[in-house]
Amino acid sequence: MAGRKAMVFKRYGRAHHLLLERAEDLADVLELDEAHWVATSAPIDTLNCDRTFLSVFDHDATGRIVADEVRLAARWLLATLRDRSGVTAGSTSLQLDAIDTDSEDGRRIHVAAGKILARLGLADSSTVTLGQVRQVKTALEAMPVSEAGVALPEATGDEQVKQFVIDIIATVGGAPHPSGRQGVGQAQLDEFLTQARGYLDWRARGEIPAGRENSDVMPLGSQTSDAYAVFAALRDKVDQYFAQCRAVAFEPRTADLVNPTAADLQKLDVADPQAIEAFMKAAPLAKPGFDRVLLLSEKTNPYYVEALSALRRKVLDPLLGRSKAALSQEEWEQVKARLGPYEQWIGAKTGQAVELLGAEKLTRYLDDRYAQAVTSLIAESHETAIALDSIRLTEKLILYQAYQLKLVNNFVSLPYLYEPASRAMVEVGTLVMDGRQFNLAVKVGDRKQHAAVAKTSEIFVLYVEVSPPGGEKFEVAVPVTSGGQGNLCVGKRGVFRDLAGRQMDARVAELIENPISVREALLSPFRRLARLVTGKLESITTAAEKQFDTAATGVLDTAAPGPSPAQPAKAGTGLLAGGLLMGGGVAFAAVGASVGYIAKTIHTVGLLKMVLAVAAAVLAVMLPVAVLGLVRLRRRDLSAILEGSGWAINARMRLTQRQGRFFTRKPRYPKGAKGVRRVWPWVAVVLIVVLAAIAFGGYRAAGTSKPASTSATRPAASPVADDTP
Repeated sequence: MAGRKAMVFKRYGRAHHLLLERAEDLADVLELDEAHWVATSAPIDTLNCDRTFLSVFDHDATGRIVADEVRLAARWLLATLRDRSGVTAGSTSLQLDAIDTDSEDGRRIHVAAGKILARLGLADSSTVTLGQVRQVKTALEAMPVSEAGVALPEATGDEQVKQFVIDIIATVGGAPHPSGRQGVGQAQLDEFLTQARGYLDWRARGEIPAGRENSDVMPLGSQTSDAYAVFAALRDKVDQYFAQCRAVAFEPRTADLVNPTAADLQKLDVADPQAIEAFMKAAPLAKPGFDRVLLLSEKTNPYYVEALSALRRKVLDPLLGRSKAALSQEEWEQVKARLGPYEQWIGAKTGQAVELLGAEKLTRYLDDRYAQAVTSLIAESHETAIALDSIRLTEKLILYQAYQLKLVNNFVSLPYLYEPASRAMVEVGTLVMDGRQFNLAVKVGDRKQHAAVAKTSEIFVLYVEVSPPGGEKFEVAVPVTSGGQGNLCVGKRGVFRDLAGRQMDARVAELIENPISVREALLSPFRRLARLVTGKLESITTAAEKQFDTAATGVLDTAAPGPSPAQPAKAGTGLLAGGLLMGGGVAFAAVGASVGYIAKTIHTVGLLKMVLAVAAAVLAVMLPVAVLGLVRLRRRDLSAILEGSGWAINARMRLTQRQGRFFTRKPRYPKGAKGVRRVWPWVAVVLIVVLAAIAFGGYRAAGTSKPASTSATRPAASPVADDTP
């Protein structure tokens, strides 16, 4: 530790963050206890950074970055670079003399960087850039034979071998190539050769020897396949018939169980052809008998007549050697035994995937030269793999140099979230809605899970569904940190702009309501009072309307028969007009009485005292509300917003006033714009002046008033003469 400067911390949002400004500060990360880190774990899909860098940084490929991986990356970077100025600058250009060749990885990177520059015709250059490395890497990955030993058809110039590769992919499938196409690896080659040999061996066992018309496998020669298909279609039904015959021979009463009962026949819908067909299909081939013989020409189930005729013609007669009008159980067993070898042969079939290529082509492909050609291509991939491994190691070093300090400043420390001029990696863009800009947006995977955590933040949060043009929808959590709720509600639409400047449609899907500002907290009780008064007035109005409707309906019902012929002139001044005028008069009198009562109260109490009393009441309400609002606003915690997205946060990240004004702000109108006035500041000034004048007047009135004299309150002498003598 000798010669090293002390660790420096800076206070952000009432928490201390390690100050990381130079590459050498990464050594502090190795020594600082994780309890003092801002975060100890974070999902990489919430970070806005180079995806290759994040995937390499995620050493164990879990989709999360943890503290040990940050330390591992810092150690590797410090050990691989001799000159670390590029880390401080966040440069994507690597100086070759900055690489520490004393380390094994450093030597590999130095050699690979030299080869990359030579391949690009820049052998004299002393600097290799990220773009140059990726250019060469892309070219190698697109080679016909990949590092994983996957060969594309164009990897060979031999047209026959090329077709061989194409046929392998078409039959047994291919392996993914970095170009996005399918190629052939060692596994696919082995699978194809195995299936080809298996199919050809199986096919050979079924061939009829030369000079013969049949064999054990093919008892009916070339007609065996068709005959077996007819046999297989009826075998179960014929086996069922002979089993039923054996049951009847053993116990004659079982015939009653085999044949349909009267109840079964009553259930049959004889008007439905499909029902009849199903009934016949399930019925026995014929009535079982003691002799266990199936008559093929009569007394058989009509549903199976044609099938039995085909069985007799294609199977029974050729195998049994004579025309059969009846089939015994013994003869049936002979037929099954004769077709048994063919059945076993069919069941042992293999190589179906390559069968379509035909035996001739498969035989040719089993020539060793085809397999050796593809094997040689796959062997060449070893050199490609070694080259790509070194190139990727070079890419890793440049990515670490460019982004590691920034990532650590978004993990161990998090200053960018508190600096308006910078954007933290966790930020994904800006929401424009309700005439405001919301500059903090965090990606959300599971809204329900995020909301459960974000409710503890004491922050008003919008959950916004963003729809990129032609892309997959995603959701972001957007804190509302200043101003008021305004017109923000579920279903409200706006525009979301990501950090690259691309605009997308946005819609509020859900919100968490919390105080946004002191002003809104102060106005909340009066808004509730206004809603209460409005509700009461609406209920009173509704009741009055019902009473008026009832009275008007009664009047109309009374006047419905029409005016009397003897009194036509009173139709306009009858009960209807009188009732309405009376109702209007009563209402006017009530309003007048209310106004008179208010005027009398003001006259009795005094305007100044009344205003002061109202002001005192308002202050009595506003003071505790203001204090409570300030307390809740000071408790607003950004860490809960990040924790809801899967971050593991150590420190409480209190929202500062500066952050609140930046995260949610109403942009100023262009300088020099005309016709734009802001009314609310002037209204606030006028209200303050009026309240101050009232308070001053009340103070002066209380200070200048004198107590009344005793004589002034004594009753005057009675003017009546005294009768006492």
